[in-house]
Amino acid sequence: LGLISALFAASGCYWARSSNAPVPRLPHPPFDAATADVEGAFSFAVFGDQKNLAKNGEWAALLDQIRALEPRPALLLDTGDIVENGVYTDQFVQLAEILDRVDDMPYLLAVGNHEIDHDDEDAKGHVVEFLGDAIGRDDFRVDQLYYRKDVGRLRMLMLDSNALIYPERGNCRERYRIDDGRSADQMAWLAEQLESPWEGPTLVALHHTIILSATKHQGHARCLWNGTYEAYGDRALPEILIDGGVDLVVTGHTHTYEVLQLTRGGRSMLSVNVSGKSGGSRRARPVRDPKASFADRGWDMEGWDTVSQGAVMPSGPMVNQFALVTVTGQGEVDCAIYHLGDASPRSCHP
Repeated sequence: LGLISALFAASGCYWARSSNAPVPRLPHPPFDAATADVEGAFSFAVFGDQKNLAKNGEWAALLDQIRALEPRPALLLDTGDIVENGVYTDQFVQLAEILDRVDDMPYLLAVGNHEIDHDDEDAKGHVVEFLGDAIGRDDFRVDQLYYRKDVGRLRMLMLDSNALIYPERGNCRERYRIDDGRSADQMAWLAEQLESPWEGPTLVALHHTIILSATKHQGHARCLWNGTYEAYGDRALPEILIDGGVDLVVTGHTHTYEVLQLTRGGRSMLSVNVSGKSGGSRRARPVRDPKASFADRGWDMEGWDTVSQGAVMPSGPMVNQFALVTVTGQGEVDCAIYHLGDASPRSCHP
């Protein structure tokens, strides 16, 4: 595998675009068995969109830093875009080598657009073959890439946001009704999960973000924010989540990071985006009055009490990052942002 990496890097193209090798099965421990004994306080690492940082070694360095944390995180949660294009099987050979350094840690994925190539059946089959043993083949299937995992007091709902985004609907600058179509089964499943009794905190993970200060991919975020579902009281996805008791939403897609706290009807929900690094239109920026700013840019803010911004990309040189989420013994959720090479975390909270 090391020789394969060297050859790809030397050619200037880290991710191969061929299918000369069978898709390997990720040898990480089966998630359910590996987390069955987790109880009380625990933490886990969240990251995503690392595919662009694989060639220069930053993804590997990020995993090494996570592995060195004490106490070691109970699991890894990836918000997607794990390869350049999941149609090509050799890319999963490369990915297996990257993840080998944390092969004793349970691993979950909220599928991104790159690994399933916007819904290609072959690509979805490759992702499921690669991760099925680690996530659970009854849970993670080609026909259902969304699933639930419970760890200690934490309920984790992993969504396939590709089914909620594509085909693209434009800029979605105002509220609109979604014809359930492709999203119907997943939304019915999500509603059922949120309606089921649960005494601890709830996390939802999806690749595409719901709200962001950067301009890159803002259309995707507004579509998730503004699209309403008649079957669920003409509410949009973020409204369904916060009304259903979701405490934390983790996302990716934008190659940036930002934390926003949202309140509605006396409830609070934290949106945490940690997804690699980038610049220009992708850079998240401090916003003085987030609720007014997002309303001006097309997010429908009716019914939302407040929006406040927490951790956000600093100015100056950009570095990679991950979030460390902690579930306390009392069932509360907290998180911090770690930058690559910096052992001093920054609080997520506004």
